Amino acid sequence: MIKESYIAMWKKLPVDAVKVRVARPSILSASKDLLTDYKSGRITWDVFKTRFRKEIHSNPGAVAELHRLKELSKTKDVYLICYEKEYPCHRFILLEMIQELP
Repeated sequence: MIKESYIAMWKKLPVDAVKVRVARPSILSASKDLLTDYKSGRITWDVFKTRFRKEIHSNPGAVAELHRLKELSKTKDVYLICYEKEYPCHRFILLEMIQELP
């Protein structure tokens, strides 16, 4: 199953879980420019979500990683881990994207 958590919980997650750090410089992180635009308030979360999805979909390596994680989650608990404790965080978008995969 695909799940999410944040970095401070890393050692508290189940030992047998697959922990995937999606914070920069991960292939599943937002670009520096996109992150800067959002954190500086130049764009809203909705705009961030749209641009982030485009970034991921335009990166074949990132798309392949999403498929790999979906397949892996059929037999193991897979945690997407980032620094933000709660929503909003791009890991929640990644969760949606993985769930949307065929």
